[in-house]
Amino acid sequence: MAAPGTLDRYREKWREAPRGSDTDGRVFSSDLLALDDDLLLARWDEMAARRYGGELGWLGPLYFDTFRDRRVVELGSGLGFDGLRFAAHGAHWTFADIVPDNLAVIRRIAALKGLGERVRYHLIGDDLSFAALPYNYDAIWVFGSIHHVPFEIARREALDVLGHLKPGGRWMELVYPRERWLREGAPPFDQWGKLTDGERTPWAEWHDIEKVRRRLFPAPMRTILDFEFCAHNYRWFDFQYAGDKPFRANDYDVAALSRSVDLSAEPFVLSKGARRRPFWSRELSFACPPGLFADAVRVDLFAPLRTLGDATGVAVDLEETVSDGAVGIGLVDADGAYLPAAEAVLESGPASRLATLRAVEGGRLAVLAFRNLCAGRRSSFVVHRAVMRAAN
Repeated sequence: MAAPGTLDRYREKWREAPRGSDTDGRVFSSDLLALDDDLLLARWDEMAARRYGGELGWLGPLYFDTFRDRRVVELGSGLGFDGLRFAAHGAHWTFADIVPDNLAVIRRIAALKGLGERVRYHLIGDDLSFAALPYNYDAIWVFGSIHHVPFEIARREALDVLGHLKPGGRWMELVYPRERWLREGAPPFDQWGKLTDGERTPWAEWHDIEKVRRRLFPAPMRTILDFEFCAHNYRWFDFQYAGDKPFRANDYDVAALSRSVDLSAEPFVLSKGARRRPFWSRELSFACPPGLFADAVRVDLFAPLRTLGDATGVAVDLEETVSDGAVGIGLVDADGAYLPAAEAVLESGPASRLATLRAVEGGRLAVLAFRNLCAGRRSSFVVHRAVMRAAN
């Protein structure tokens, strides 16, 4: 449970919502509530048309059929542009928001459009609880909302609402990607929101697919869609909950599953065969031998896997700077074969890059390998961090 008042500054900000598109300015829901019904509906329809006709126009054609006659709960519903559109196409939609005036606007618009029987409402309190809602939702819709609170607050909210999702249900989310954060100067998260959403914004945090998965951990999630759009300003995720029963965090030993192993403590083998102790925390430089796919470094994963215990899926999170060429980082199984879905390619550049390698069957892993991906010349790199953990 969050401390009383934790969400106050976020409520104060998010009573101010986009006028359809991020380029159209903002409007306060309290100002909309002061309008008579005809003017309110006209203003709302105008803003909704701007949203549907812009960079987000693909949402409807992609998901109209998915949501027809299905139950969806939306976290951070704003002025209800998405949910009321889907409700008009047959969805049963629950709007959940931290701002009472936002929900009041949606309630009035739903009544004016004759959609009252297809929608319901939930005011999110400081307890971040969804206990008042049913446990039979087909999807959870999170459109650019909970990345505006710190990760741990968002995680508590996400794990609570996940318990209301059916097995096989979907988690759909729009986030701001790391590429946008870097392009805008990599500011602290309590300052970045001022660039993304205006001066009154207290927080904005970048996410990639692994960061969202860690927020939802230990719920088992299967990726359906993962793509960036609008010049790397946005990233869209569509996951399917792969559990065979409703998710309950108490069913998992979260503390045990959250263990991780710092691979910088593990011995590695250089391409020339000399076994040494790594000093990745001291940013030791490595050079790949010339030749395509030539190995530079191999790390034995037997001891880290034993430390993680019974984890089925595992992931390795890395931070690396490639100063020359291109480097492939991959997981190798006990038979010496690279796992095709568990290799990342990092090219040279001035900034460090993050990569996550994932393996569903952790018990088959044997080696973490770094190899040259430039034919005819060497590649050079520095490993700043390498951590193995259980993964959903």
